Amino acid sequence: MSDFEAIKQLDQFAEVCDWLAFKGWSEAEGGNLSLRIDKEDVPESLRSSESAATQLPLEVTAIADMYLLITGSGTRSRDISHTPEADLGLYKIAADGKSYQWIAGNDKPTSEMPSHCAIQNEFMVSRPDFRAVVHTHPVKLISLTHIPEFHDPKVLSDTILGLQSEARIQLPEGIGHLPFQVPGSLELGILSAEEIKYRNVILWHMHGALSVGTSLSHAFDQLEVVEKAADIFWTLKKAGYAVDGMRQQDLDQSMDYFGRTDRYKNAFSDKIERDKK
Repeated sequence: MSDFEAIKQLDQFAEVCDWLAFKGWSEAEGGNLSLRIDKEDVPESLRSSESAATQLPLEVTAIADMYLLITGSGTRSRDISHTPEADLGLYKIAADGKSYQWIAGNDKPTSEMPSHCAIQNEFMVSRPDFRAVVHTHPVKLISLTHIPEFHDPKVLSDTILGLQSEARIQLPEGIGHLPFQVPGSLELGILSAEEIKYRNVILWHMHGALSVGTSLSHAFDQLEVVEKAADIFWTLKKAGYAVDGMRQQDLDQSMDYFGRTDRYKNAFSDKIERDKK
């Protein structure tokens, strides 16, 4: 076993990618994941690299000198689940936050590497306990982005998360929606980094979903919650029933019982403030 293969977090990737493939959320080369790992989890023999630095299109000084595990370009979830050591790469962000170096494993990171760096950088600024990013393509969530009224994240959240009694408890801040951006573009990464200050799950218009968490499993869990609620939405629609959701008094009672009232009521105060600017 190589030193790279000994990194324990490879197992997290294998487990989550196995589920992504099983659910059909990551067709072909679709989707990508990253995880910030501590220096102590990187074998000492891998803590330096002679590889050339690759410039980033943005500065990510908050994660300077930190390590990222990230999926390789052209890799498939169904393969990563079996051979993470071949399909994941370990990278180190430079001391000035302007570039990165390949350390070990796959040496061709996903085209959305800048997006992951922007999001990981924001983690360290506003929520340092978060370190995992999962981007994937769930059918029912992508389908929601085709409905014009759901381009408003408050309407999207109130409708979809109100269809199952525990969904809004899990995600009191709601879910986000970003207008179309070119896949892999810096703009997509910067907008996502701004949005994850406030929400853990974001729908990318006609593209997929992004979930962030304290671990890859945590990020995946939240996607399951939203996808289940979306499944209920489409099931009711197909059966011809109205999509009314929970009564407001029942939702308020649940928020109060679990101590999430403030988070729920202030869920989109950030959007109001941003819209004023």
